[in-house]
Amino acid sequence: MKPTNEMKSMHSDLVRTALLAALISTLPAVCARGESAEFKSEPDKSMAAAHESFVKGNLDKASEELSKAATFVKGQSEHVGEESRAGLKHAGDQLQKLGDDVKAGTVKSDTELKNTYAKVDHEIASCWHRTAEHSRQAGEDSTEALKHAANALQNGAKWSGTQLSEGAQASVDAVKKAGRKTGEGAKAGARDVDKWLKGIGDGIEDLGRKL
Repeated sequence: MKPTNEMKSMHSDLVRTALLAALISTLPAVCARGESAEFKSEPDKSMAAAHESFVKGNLDKASEELSKAATFVKGQSEHVGEESRAGLKHAGDQLQKLGDDVKAGTVKSDTELKNTYAKVDHEIASCWHRTAEHSRQAGEDSTEALKHAANALQNGAKWSGTQLSEGAQASVDAVKKAGRKTGEGAKAGARDVDKWLKGIGDGIEDLGRKL
């Protein structure tokens, strides 16, 4: 029996529906891969990989990546000022707990991951900013600490889906360029550092109010 026009139409509709369903099912993974490529440094690189694995349903891998991120953050506590070490260890503990919860299956939405990521990055930014302030007060170069603070602040804003103020973003961009003005690097002036400290500090306070 030859297929009728009605049968052909029904078959076409079924094919289109199947293709649409397949496309929709791949969207979360595609979005996750985009985020994974966006974060190129630790701990956010591992956090993004954990998010991608979570979206794909690979909870063991997601937990593993979160544990990796937690270990990195805790390790950074050795490089900040004494007054900031507890904060970084707490941030690492948050990531580790999130990883344990993911593995146990108690995390139901990737929004929970992003919310924790934003809070962790905010804590990291705060710790490095305090370290930069103390270095500045001691007459030491605080540019490197400010770069860590700027990076964490920008990543925290991305995870939370918010935008930094114009002043904070300008300071973040300027800090990232510091030391790259010449082939060997250029030391930032005191006035520039003070401006960046304020801009990034204001950004950290603003982000904290939104979390």
